[in-house]
Formats: sequence, C-alpha cells, structure tokens
Amino acid sequence: MENVKKEVIGVTSNILPVTGAELYYETKGKGPVILMIPGANGDHFIFTPIREILSETFTVVTYDRRGFSGSRLTAEQDYTNRIDTDADDAGLLIKHLSADPAYIFASSSGALVSLQLIIRHPEIVKALIPHEPTALKYLPDVDKWKSSVQEIFDIYTREGGTVAKKKFVDEVLPGQKDGQLMLSKGDAPNPNEAYWFEHELRQYPSTDFDTDKLQAVKDKILFCVGMDSVHTMPAWPVTNLAKQFGTEILSVPGGHLGYVLHPAEFAESLRRGLQQRGRI
Repeated sequence: MENVKKEVIGVTSNILPVTGAELYYETKGKGPVILMIPGANGDHFIFTPIREILSETFTVVTYDRRGFSGSRLTAEQDYTNRIDTDADDAGLLIKHLSADPAYIFASSSGALVSLQLIIRHPEIVKALIPHEPTALKYLPDVDKWKSSVQEIFDIYTREGGTVAKKKFVDEVLPGQKDGQLMLSKGDAPNPNEAYWFEHELRQYPSTDFDTDKLQAVKDKILFCVGMDSVHTMPAWPVTNLAKQFGTEILSVPGGHLGYVLHPAEFAESLRRGLQQRGRI
C-alpha cells in the first residue's frame, strides 16, 4: 500500500507497511524524535493532549499498535511472539523516521513493549522512559498476580469486557481516578479492548524479560512512576528494578493515566527528568 499523507493543524499522518500489518502513525513538531507507545487501548489518540506540549521540543511520533484502530493486520499473525513483533514495529518506525537514536515514552502495556524494544534494539534508543509497565517477573508474589490476571481473563470469556474491566480496575488500580476514567468509557463493544483482552492481558505482563540486557543499558532507562500510583501494582515492577540497578525513579504527576489527566505537568516532569540526567 502506498503511503498516504495529510496535514491537519501541523500533524502529518502516514502509513508504514511492515510484515503482516500497516502501521498508522502521526508526527507533530520539530527536533529530536520521541516515540510514544500506547498501552492497552493501543490507540495514538491517548497521547493527543501531551503531544501538543511535547511537540514544542520534540518531533512527537504517535501510532496505533498493530491490530488496533488504524493499524490493520494484513496477514496471519504469530501470536506466540507478539510482544517481539510489537517491539520490532516500534523499532521500524524509529528507523523509518530518524537517522539518530530516538527518545521513547511508553506506558502500561506499551511500556512492556518498550522494555522488549530496548532489549532487542538498544542501538536505536537514546533514552527510554517506561511508565508503569506491569512486568510480573519483577514482583515478589508473581504467582499470585498471574492467577489474578488469569481470573480476569476467565471473567472476560464468561461475562464480557465490561465486567472483566471492572475486575481489572479493582485489582490493579483500586481507588484511583485513572481506573474510574477507564470505566467511564461505557459498555459499547470495543474492538481494541477485545484485542487487548485476548492477546495481551495474560501474555505481555508474563514476559520473561532479559534482565541482564536491561541492566546493560540501564543508563538509557529512566523508570517512571506516578505520584498517585506508588501503592498500586503498576508502580512496583520498575520500583524493584530501579533498586536492583541502583538507578533513580522519575516521579511524575497523577497515576496510571497521569499523562492524560495532567498533560502539562507530566510533560514538564519528563523534560526536567531528561535534562537532569543529561539526556537532553
């Protein structure tokens, strides 16, 4: 398929054909590339508010991960290695758009993808900010959490996405505004949500990340946790990894969706964190 471009208020949209899919992406701004990898909904729109701010400093690249929204599948998928494919897709976008290593901000499921990306393609990453990746490997009670995730999936298969999503929020984001925002999206069928439940909910958090390879590039990684998240599970994996690696945690406003609820303050925290560590 030929690339199709359009300009909308300074935003360029395009399609990158890759093996088995077509990746829809948008760019805005000038300066070094920062790739934003979305979480469970897989959709670039989640980053629209913060993109408007970061585009004053960076060329911001947002995209729909394969199988979500505008990034349609064009062939049979290898779901046994899907996180590797997702990581490679992000790498191909970077290589397509920048001759230099890129900055990466990624959250939740997207942050899991970003960890696999820096393991597989460290040479194309200038700095990685993984925001609250739910990597079960780095929890002391990993078996308990795997059982919880399986229970959520079983509820999804029996009772549907609405009930399963409430169980997910109650388990993972109890009492958080972010969780309530997730539940406020309504009960209408959502193909993105279904795709995540079926192909990511159990698989991505259970990834056996190569910790030695992560430690080898720890100077490129700025682990990131929301100030309102510290007592919830999404904060714990990277908190534990940072302790293991002897690195700092970047505290940012809000919780699991802080970049949505507090975009200006969140963007400033990202810039300041990168500057203080000499990355920009």
